[in-house]
This record gives sequence, C-alpha cells and structure tokens, in this order.
Amino acid sequence: MDELLTIGAAELARRIRTREISPVEVVEAHIRRIEQVNPHINAVVVPLFDQAREQAQQAANRVSGNGTDSLPPLFGVPVTIKDSFALAGAPYVIGSSYRRDVIADSDATAVRKLRDAGAIILGKTNVPDMCWLGETVNPVFGRTRNPWNPHHTVGGSSGGEGAVIGAGGSPLGLGSDLAGSLRLPAAACGTVSLMPTAGRVSTDGHIPTPPEPIADWNRVGPLARRIEDLALALEVLSETPVRNYRQIDLKERRVLVYIRNPLYPVTNTVADTVAMAAGALRSAGMEVVDHPRPPMLKTGFQFAGGLYSQGAIHKTRREVGGGQMFDYLLEARAHLRRQGRISLEVLFFHALIAAIGSVVNLFGFGKLEGLERSREAFLRAMTPDGVLLCPVFVTAPPRHGWTWRLPVSLPYTMMFNALGFPAVTVPVRWSRYGLPLAVQVVAAPGEDETALAVAAELERIFGGWRVADTL
Repeated sequence: MDELLTIGAAELARRIRTREISPVEVVEAHIRRIEQVNPHINAVVVPLFDQAREQAQQAANRVSGNGTDSLPPLFGVPVTIKDSFALAGAPYVIGSSYRRDVIADSDATAVRKLRDAGAIILGKTNVPDMCWLGETVNPVFGRTRNPWNPHHTVGGSSGGEGAVIGAGGSPLGLGSDLAGSLRLPAAACGTVSLMPTAGRVSTDGHIPTPPEPIADWNRVGPLARRIEDLALALEVLSETPVRNYRQIDLKERRVLVYIRNPLYPVTNTVADTVAMAAGALRSAGMEVVDHPRPPMLKTGFQFAGGLYSQGAIHKTRREVGGGQMFDYLLEARAHLRRQGRISLEVLFFHALIAAIGSVVNLFGFGKLEGLERSREAFLRAMTPDGVLLCPVFVTAPPRHGWTWRLPVSLPYTMMFNALGFPAVTVPVRWSRYGLPLAVQVVAAPGEDETALAVAAELERIFGGWRVADTL
C-alpha cells in the first residue's frame, strides 16, 4: 500500500507545503487507487483525472518556483465531490435518468471554496436518485458497494464519498446530510464525517433543495480520513470563524450516553461499541452520564409530516420524476418490463413517506412545532458545554436493501438534523466480520469544535480510520 494513501488531507497539505512530497505524486497515487478499486465499489462516477493531472502539475510548478508561505490551506490536495453539487463543466446527473445530459455551468459555493483553498478535484461520486434514499443506488450508475464487504451498504446519500474514502481513493470529500447522509456513509465505510451546525456552511448550488418545512435540516460538510482533516475542511467551508479544537479542554465536561430510546432499539454489538467509547472518554477525565429517559423525539414522523404538509411531498416527487410527479403504479409496471426510470428503493421510500405523512397529518402528529421543546430538553441534559454520545446505525452496517426495513431500523441521525445540532462520526472498532463500528458525537449548535475535540480523543484512543484493504 502506497504510504500516500494512508495520510490524511491535513498531513498531505503540510508535506506538500514543505516540499517533502509533490502534488503530482499525491494525485497520481490516488488516481491509481481509484482505478484499482472503482471496478469493485463503483464510487467515482464522473472521473476528472486529466484535468486533475494538469492542475497537479501546475501546483508542482508553483511550489518549485516560489516560496510556500502564501499557499492556500488545501494546496495540491486531491478531493472528491458528491454528485449533488454543481461543478462547472462536469456532468450533474445526481443519479437521475432524467438528468443524463445535464452539465453544470457554475460551481456550488462549497465547491468554489475548496477550489479557492487549492484542492484538486479527482471526480464526482455516486448518490441515489436525487439523493432521496439512505442507500446509494440509481438507474444511471447502479449500486455503490462497501469497500469492507461488497454485500453491505455504503449508506446514503453521500455513499460514493464514504466508499472511495474508505477504500483509500480520496483523502477528503464533500457531502451533504438531510437525514443522515454524511453520517451513514462514514459509519458504514469506516471514515470520519462532520455534519456542521445548521447554516454554518452554504448549501447554494446543491440539488435537491429540501422543501420549506425542512429546509434547515440539510447541511453541507466533509468526509475524511482524520478528524484534523474535518477541522481543516471546516475552516475552508465555514461562513463563521472556526476555533482550534485542539485548545478545547475536555476535562469534566459532560458526555450524555444516548442509546435507550425505545423508538430506536440497538443491537448488543452497537451498545457495546458506544459503551467502549464512553469508557474511554471517562478515562480521559470527562463526566459520563447514562440518560435513562431521553427526550422522546419522533423525528421520523416529523420528517414525514414536514414533507407531506403544504404539498411538499409533491415537490420531491417532481424532482425524482424529472420535473413531473411520477406515478407509483406506472413506474412499478415499467420495472416489470425492465424500463423503470426510478430505482425501486426510492419508489418504496417515497411511498413510505407519503403514507406516514398522510396518517400523521390526519391525526395531528408529527408537527414540527414540538422541536423547540425537544431541543431544550436535550440541551438541559447535555449541559451547555457537554456532548451527546450515541450510535449511527442501530446495527452493524447492514446488507444492501436495508432501507426496505427502514420503519423498524431507523438510525440515530435524523433527530439531530431536526434540532440543528452538529455531529461528528468516528470509527471505534471493527466487528468480527470486518465491518466498521462507529459512534456519533453530537454537540450544541455552534459547538462543532467541541464535537471535533471529543471525536479526536476517541480517534487517538482507538486509532480511527484505516484503509479498507479487502479489495
């Protein structure tokens, strides 16, 4: 394994700046790795290798000809971009058979910031149809597979990013998260991710745009190899100043352990993983408290109710249907003739949301107005400078098709989009079947750096990300 494939983005940037390594060799190493693993995992669906090589050579010339003091923070570092972000001159398909020929004419704000920071874009990665699924499969590019075990999910909707970073093909990626779309892929593929506080990173140039009732739930953030990579990416992407997470004192801060929500029952393996992480943080001097009666947050109902209200579910059906609301029955019949234009999983997800949304609105449940009370309850239990520790998946990373069982396997993700909290995902250990087992560190709004500091401590203790070497 090439050593460059085991180094995080921040370390690569440091070594490029000191001329220890060249942007050309860094980019070439990652292109070779993508070419090696992509036939197995199907993560990078829009390769941009020629222009990446050209930009790497330009970066190398700049380093050799001038001083390095003025270089931007990600200078010469290769990155990948989720296909839901506009990238000028590149295909902008978003997994939709209706968008096969769409080319973006400008960069999304977050993409532009990465470019301005000196990053070199290797390509765009796979997503489900218009990002509306927790698994990464679509009728244009097919299914993305887990680098640790091809029979298991990579999550979604930033699944291509999770897979390529987990496999060592990219040190840093740009993703988004409406209900778990950064954290599920990170947990499934053994990477780290940061879902920032609501509003901290611009979502301009990202498709789809969530309906108004849940517009603030969507976040843009990074996936990476190391926690320090997430912090560096946040400095580049954030619309507000970023504190140094390394200077945050964790001693005696509260860690609220949250695994006892009866709406989200977890397996023993997942509970043991959270307990291991909690024990490590207690040994590091933090106050660990088990929450026996966590706030009852029915975010699945609220999500469905929010989509269904004010006709919002119709907006998403038009997006998935290429501008016209698709018909469930007609699309299902088309699949029987092998002519379906929307993946069956996305059809099921939309049908499920529509069914739940109609019921909860009929009986007055799932109203978004109750979120403020839940937010206050969580903040009281966490204390102002504390964090919450919980799982991501309720099981080890499941096999493909897990979203068919979504009503009985809701992950611990959507609630924190609804509350506006930031969350960091970090791997703690690997199961006896070789699959990563991760935890989620959640902080109060604006305390992204505190979540990073706690996750960094877990990374130090347990070792964090490692390259999936099963391919």
